Amino acid sequence: FLSGSSSYAPQSGQITGILKEMKDTMEKELAEATASEEASIKDFEALSAAKTKEIEANSAAIESKTARHGEVGLEIVALQEDLDDTS
Repeated sequence: FLSGSSSYAPQSGQITGILKEMKDTMEKELAEATASEEASIKDFEALSAAKTKEIEANSAAIESKTARHGEVGLEIVALQEDLDDTS
């Protein structure tokens, strides 16, 4: 049975080759995915910084306009009182 004919030829060389090829492919795809993710992170951080600056600028504009609105309201009241005093 075991010592008879030896027709078995080991295929481990082919299997090892296939596994190495799969490993190389996976490492390459991982490197590409990592590079893509890092680029996306940099883009997000740049966009986030730009939007933060935009929000700060808009907040300052809102505060300025709110203050101006209050000043104009006081000015209108003062002018109405002056008009009432002269009429």
